[in-house]
Amino acid sequence: MRSRWVRLPILLVVLLLLGAAAAIFVGGSKGPKKPEPIPIGDQSYTIALAEHRVEEVMDKYHMPGAAIALIVDQEIIWQGSFGRATIDPESPVADDTVFKMWSLAKPFTAIEIMRLVEEGTIDLDTPIEMYVPDYAIQSRFPDGEPTTIRHILAHRSGLPRSRCLHETRWPAGLDATKSLADSLEECFLTFPTGTRYKYSNAGYDVLGAIIQDKRGQDFRAYMKKQLLVPIGMSNSAFWSTDLPKGSAPGEDRLASGYEFFEGEHYAYEQYDIASVPSGNLYATAGDLANLIRFIFRDGEVNGDHIIGAETLASMFEDQYGRPADPQRMGLGWKIGLVSESEKMVWHDGGPSEGIGSLIAFLPDRKLGLVLMANSTSFDGSVSAPLAIELLEAMLETEYGLVGTEGDPPDHYPVEPVVLQDYQGSYAAFGEIMEVVSDGDRLKASIQGMSFDLEPVAENRFRPNHWLYKLGLVDLLQLPIDLRELEIEFQIGEKAVQDIMVINIGGISYEMCPRYPDLTVDQASWEALAGKYERYGRLPSGSSGLEKLGEIDLTIIDGRLHMSGAIGPVFPIDDETIIILSGPFNGETIAYDRVSGFLYHQGFVYKPV
Repeated sequence: MRSRWVRLPILLVVLLLLGAAAAIFVGGSKGPKKPEPIPIGDQSYTIALAEHRVEEVMDKYHMPGAAIALIVDQEIIWQGSFGRATIDPESPVADDTVFKMWSLAKPFTAIEIMRLVEEGTIDLDTPIEMYVPDYAIQSRFPDGEPTTIRHILAHRSGLPRSRCLHETRWPAGLDATKSLADSLEECFLTFPTGTRYKYSNAGYDVLGAIIQDKRGQDFRAYMKKQLLVPIGMSNSAFWSTDLPKGSAPGEDRLASGYEFFEGEHYAYEQYDIASVPSGNLYATAGDLANLIRFIFRDGEVNGDHIIGAETLASMFEDQYGRPADPQRMGLGWKIGLVSESEKMVWHDGGPSEGIGSLIAFLPDRKLGLVLMANSTSFDGSVSAPLAIELLEAMLETEYGLVGTEGDPPDHYPVEPVVLQDYQGSYAAFGEIMEVVSDGDRLKASIQGMSFDLEPVAENRFRPNHWLYKLGLVDLLQLPIDLRELEIEFQIGEKAVQDIMVINIGGISYEMCPRYPDLTVDQASWEALAGKYERYGRLPSGSSGLEKLGEIDLTIIDGRLHMSGAIGPVFPIDDETIIILSGPFNGETIAYDRVSGFLYHQGFVYKPV
């Protein structure tokens, strides 16, 4: 549910008054005074800053509760609990509150895979068919290279985001891991293997099947006994019934997830999902802090290394980043920078299911933190900048290192003829961004909001909105701060395809293709427009009986759009539609011309 954009110029006077009033009321809430200089080794300022910023974020984004831990080498220097774990009945967040971590399961699956690699049981660069004999997936790219474990760990496999059959909830004890891997035969590869970053839960479910096969034990039971408990995560588990007493769904130690809408909090049920290796981890803030301490000990537990220091370090090295695809990924971990030069290793989880989480650390400096909150608003756009801010404060305190913020780039003159090449419609964040040149200026618009693109190089630009110049940026209520963005155009013969790359604070990148020219008969796909009912997709193309919702296919400005998180789609032939952006970018929607049904991953869409 998106916040409404502030659009109407007639509101300018009101906005100015509101901005002035806001400045008065928040003037006394600027946070703790920073010592100049910060005494080396005294983290009291960082702790005060963390407490202030967490409370500030909770208030701004209507988060019921939050938990945080700050780690310096082997010491948890501070652990904070805020607000409510559940609203009804009301229960406070405590140090032993368990949160559903969702995608933070992936780094643990990656660690166990790397233990198998270290033992010589598997190889990172051997085709996946060697370890999953029944592995199969449909492909539009017959000449692509084989998929390997390294591709999957670094999200360069081209596998779709999620499972390709609908089974989501499984009773405890039912082995779903292999079934999830087998379901890929119902899906299509999204991009040629090794060519594009494509976040894939399905890939990590395949890795879970490999772990289960090689260890000869149920994935969740093995991981609890052989990884979580040894590294000090006894309050954590990959299945709710394996949690300590009082931590299962409906019990008082498990936080509920929430979405805030129109002044009310709406609860999300926290339940076990079939995709255990990619997204079914439960943990406390203290347990995740123990993971960081384990990493800072180079994998040592009670005098023995359960994974080698060199193997761990290899997981934090960029695997495939390059100008045409700048997203940096290690083996199971995302990679970024703090203070312009210090490597930050991190991963987030959620928050669409009502809980967002993040773990981040500086491996070379042995500084780290854990963040979690029970709100759909605590996504990476909120948690990652907060983590960077706190890690920079910790870095300055422990080492006296301060990042140097350079002056904003000067306006870079670009010839109008070059700007004209960048004009077009680009699929971005599940929407269409229109880019037009106006003489010697470039402008963009998305979701009814327009802004200038200020050039900092011939093909790189920074968004600039008039409210920024007035100091009223908060009134835009944008999901992403425009000042954290940089836009790069990769256009022409040297590019694989015409794309616009949106750099989000140097942390993540949205690859936005120019909306292609149609090559199929327009009437054949315009007939698809209408309302569809959604059902679960079962094997052999059959559908479940329970209606799971509805979606709309609409034609907007001559382009086909699918409601929800999918956005603009593009028909490449009479039976195949490609999703262009957002979390499902590159994925295939198959159209059955006889029944009129649409098939996408675990769902069947039936025309009403």
